[in-house]
Amino acid sequence: MMKKVFASALGSSCIFQGALTRKIQGKTLIQRLIDKAERFGVPRANVFIYTDLEEVALKVERLGANSFLDTTQILDLEEASVKFGKYCAKHTERSDTILWLSPYAPLVSINSLKRAEVLLNTGDTELVFCSVDEPARNLAIAPLTIQEILLSKPTEFVKIRSDAFVFIRGSAIKEGRTEDFKQTAIDVGQDVFEIASFQDWWVCEKLLARKRIVFRVIGNERVGMGHIYRALSLAHEILDHEIIFITDDKNEDVIRQVAQLEYRLEVASPTEIVSTMIDLESDLVINDILDTSPEDVTPLQTYGARVVNFEDLGEGAKLADLTINELYDRPQFSEGNILWGKNYLFVRDEFEDAKPCSFHQEVKTVLLAFGGIDQHDLSYKILEAIEPVCDKYRIGIEIVTGPGYRGYSALEKQVLSKPNVSLTHATGVISKIMEEASVAITSNGRTVYEMAHMNVPAIVVPQHKREKTHGFASRANGFIALDPYKEGVTERQVAQELLNIISDNKYRKELFDRTVPHCFTENKQKIVDLVISQLANNGTALDP
Repeated sequence: MMKKVFASALGSSCIFQGALTRKIQGKTLIQRLIDKAERFGVPRANVFIYTDLEEVALKVERLGANSFLDTTQILDLEEASVKFGKYCAKHTERSDTILWLSPYAPLVSINSLKRAEVLLNTGDTELVFCSVDEPARNLAIAPLTIQEILLSKPTEFVKIRSDAFVFIRGSAIKEGRTEDFKQTAIDVGQDVFEIASFQDWWVCEKLLARKRIVFRVIGNERVGMGHIYRALSLAHEILDHEIIFITDDKNEDVIRQVAQLEYRLEVASPTEIVSTMIDLESDLVINDILDTSPEDVTPLQTYGARVVNFEDLGEGAKLADLTINELYDRPQFSEGNILWGKNYLFVRDEFEDAKPCSFHQEVKTVLLAFGGIDQHDLSYKILEAIEPVCDKYRIGIEIVTGPGYRGYSALEKQVLSKPNVSLTHATGVISKIMEEASVAITSNGRTVYEMAHMNVPAIVVPQHKREKTHGFASRANGFIALDPYKEGVTERQVAQELLNIISDNKYRKELFDRTVPHCFTENKQKIVDLVISQLANNGTALDP
């Protein structure tokens, strides 16, 4: 079995004069087509292009492919298709796999072609074409209603056939059939973008200039959700490049829940995740998975990708092109290109215009926030521990739980009978709640920095030993840091510390004042610039 590529490059079908020989991001559409075929495993000698333009035929031959130059005036597309069909049949064997590829779809990815090829070789399918989701549009012009003016409808999508590529069995072409193929559609994404106008050309040029950034993330009951939130915050700032998220199958449910398919998400087994990132032709890989090994970094660099790691104390941190350990003010080791400390910590977008708290002479609200997972169910346990203290001083309790918190139903039932307790689940605006808090009780992750940013002193309960190493949570910064959670002990300690803070205004003012100097809004752009600068040291632009 042999793979062959056929393409039509007729001047009479050009979107504008010279489109086929004009360079886009340094290459003509014809050269891109031939190069893509070669990367797909089709030698140039097996690429056949039908054209009525001498300059196109000459370029094809100089590139080592085959041209069928038809200089007769083609006025009838049906006549042209008959000629092209005969040409294809002449150069096709029954056992061949034929790919018809449009020169006007230079973004088609090798991965999409491979998926379609597999589909062609499954069962009795003779032809595979690609389909794409497009917004459904009202073709008829009808009078508008007030409701249509005031409230736009959710966008509805319909599937349409794309002309970007078609796979077909050589036997079907050899038999000269023109219809009645056993055919299957394959869904593809934006990589089948087709150039049909000058504006499309400009858009395609911008898309070809992109590079591919892959965020490898984790999120589960053990490590929480902070890695996902950080990656999403960074991804939102990167508009000029393609973003893909990847995780292993142990984290898939949590990642999907938080990311909500906002970006393309790939899932691979732990043993295949690095090779999958290489197959994705990553230009830059951002590892936000805690400690990495050399095996998480070196193969990617050998392939040609740059690697940036976050919150990494593993051996891979020393090998990465850049590692940012913002939760550790004191360097843990000296090797590698590593940045340490809170000067590289950034908060989420919602905090950029949030108003930090003023000091309250009386404690009105205590905020409980234990991250996206709350693996020890501290929301429930700490509520029970501090409720007598808060009742005594007539203080409200505000609880915020994350999207991965499994104890929500039980906690909700408990809160229903308590008028002084409010419960908010999976909110995207926790900053608004922090604006009203006098004191907080939280775990020792990124939320501590958000509390400092909002001038909220807090009692900090590490969820595990690693969180205990995050040294920012200290009295010097306005926080009372306890030891990692120990059932029956931590609850009593929290209640006592809260009582100390509530009953001693001078002590609470001291903690408050130590949070005031901290502001992390300007750090994000610095981190984005550092990450994007890695792309300047890596290869060429994204070429699907």
